[in-house]
Amino acid sequence: TGPSNAGSYAIVGSVNEDNYSGYITGDLVIAKKALSATADALAKTYGSANPDATITYSGFENSEDATVLDTAPVATIGADATSGVGDYDITLSAGTDSNYEITTANGKLTVGKAVVAVTADDAAKIYGFAVAAIGFTSTGYVNGEDVNDIDTQPVVTTTATAASDVGAYVTTASGGEDNNYSFTYT
Repeated sequence: TGPSNAGSYAIVGSVNEDNYSGYITGDLVIAKKALSATADALAKTYGSANPDATITYSGFENSEDATVLDTAPVATIGADATSGVGDYDITLSAGTDSNYEITTANGKLTVGKAVVAVTADDAAKIYGFAVAAIGFTSTGYVNGEDVNDIDTQPVVTTTATAASDVGAYVTTASGGEDNNYSFTYT
């Protein structure tokens, strides 16, 4: 009777009529159903905790889901909060079940850049004097890093020169570069 689990079942065919009687035996073999388990693609920002790994299944029968599996596949993410920008494997363990033949497909975790906010400092100078170096403040670093850990620090420029008239001039921050950070400027 259905649904029956995978396995081998004895069957008997019989005839019982006025002129004939007899029987024959055999086996009915119910094979395991193919089931695919695929690690879902994930994304996160550099410095953040890994998201929970999820698995998509295809091939369940009779409204079943992963809770019926003897041993469900387990996803392992090959990255952590300190892993730099890039793609990392999400691997699945095999998983086992008496009714399903499980095949697995690995996925990827993409780590994107964290955002550092850079604000150009205000500065002052006296007419006729050169413009001194203008500083900046920056926030958004992760994993205990700071401005000294980035590949190329931002710089702040202005259109003011030693000969500029008295007045206000815009200071502009730009030029920061790093493998694990992108930059926004104010």
